[in-house]
Amino acid sequence: MKKLITIVAGVLLVNLAAMAQGTVSLANVGAGLNSPVRYFATGALVGAGDPVTVELLAGTTAASVAPLGTAVTTTTWLAGGYFGVGGAEKVLPGFAAGSFPFFQLRAWNNTGGVNTYAGALAANQAYVAGPVFQLVAGGGLNGLGNPAASPPVPAPALFGMPTGWTLNLVPEPSTLLLGALGAAALLFRRRK
Repeated sequence: MKKLITIVAGVLLVNLAAMAQGTVSLANVGAGLNSPVRYFATGALVGAGDPVTVELLAGTTAASVAPLGTAVTTTTWLAGGYFGVGGAEKVLPGFAAGSFPFFQLRAWNNTGGVNTYAGALAANQAYVAGPVFQLVAGGGLNGLGNPAASPPVPAPALFGMPTGWTLNLVPEPSTLLLGALGAAALLFRRRK
């Protein structure tokens, strides 16, 4: 009988712990959400079928955002800079329902089998990560809403991304080095 009570208590505890977690579904179109993504250089909207992956990072503070254990990503691009809901909600481990975690989005070109941001950085296919932002009152993980709207727009089961986010390629290290050398040469020349 003690074993049965222990097993039932354990199962109940696991279920309650899972219910206490917040959930999120990454999307930029839906009820109260309207945040199309553009390419920074051209201003063109990301098109249907473009080889771009967007990943969601989360943390309890702005400095602690990191990829989730089970990545929340999308590669399902519709026309006009939108990606779809992409399936069922994902549980955010370590975030209580009703909390206001910090989020960040980062993206990369997934051509050639590049399926991680680190791989995209190495292949010079990474885009500059988006700003860190926090879900606001009226949203939270019980009733997710668009954090950029004023007042916030509740949109249950959707995750609102900031408006105006664009995809800007991360400069190659050699480009940064050339820029630094050029600035140093100008300073050196000015001293003479």
